[in-house]
Amino acid sequence: MEEILINQFLQSFSSLPLDIFFNAITFLGHPAFWILIGAWFFWCGKEKKSFALISLILFTTVITGALKALIARPRPEGVVTFEEKNTFSMPSGHATIISSVFFFAKTEIKKHEKALFIISIILVGISRLYLGVHFLSDVLAGIILGYVLGKIFWLSYGELKKISTTLAKNNEGKIFILLLIITLIALELLPDWFNAGFLLIGYFIGYITYTIKGIKIKPKNKNLSVLGGTIIFGTLGISAYLSEGIISQALFLTAGIFTTLIWPIIVNKLKI
Repeated sequence: MEEILINQFLQSFSSLPLDIFFNAITFLGHPAFWILIGAWFFWCGKEKKSFALISLILFTTVITGALKALIARPRPEGVVTFEEKNTFSMPSGHATIISSVFFFAKTEIKKHEKALFIISIILVGISRLYLGVHFLSDVLAGIILGYVLGKIFWLSYGELKKISTTLAKNNEGKIFILLLIITLIALELLPDWFNAGFLLIGYFIGYITYTIKGIKIKPKNKNLSVLGGTIIFGTLGISAYLSEGIISQALFLTAGIFTTLIWPIIVNKLKI
């Protein structure tokens, strides 16, 4: 396949600094990165934005996984692969996620932030080629899909805000079951992210409990709230990543509940 020549060309410049750089930059398209951003929104008292972002990541992950399974395009061969992948190639999930976030948030971010976003999308796309896990067409398909999903979510943003504020009413059980089912579908479609998917389950369990109980996070110092939450969240996340099986799943689940329920309660109690 001619496309593989692009991967081989990029890998001809391979060096330790570039390996480190692209392994780091590719994380900008990983769901875990945007879940952390969603957590920061939550800890700053922007629960609706957090809910919308996490919902976008969830639905993007599901749709990307479904398309991968449907298209069933094998990963590139004949190149050095920096990541072990058990899923199919098209579309690129990383390119889809970062693009969907950009086109969702495009109208609310500043000009220089848009420029940084565009540069990040390009670099994430290049990283997927350099790391040998995608073809160029996978990345381009991901960007196009991200555009479509981001626009759809932007047009639905008003409804998402309504949903996030009505979970304490009669529909909270139905909404939770729907979100849980969607998350479980995502786990099945993307086995590489199976354990990490419990983070999303924990997020929604915590969020619904947070809303039903009428809790409202009120940080006295937003920087301290974010810093403290990030340290504990990071500790749980790293421990979960290094663990296996049910222990990993339990830690990811705890990290999700910590994000939307445990830490907000601590922030309010300690007046952080």
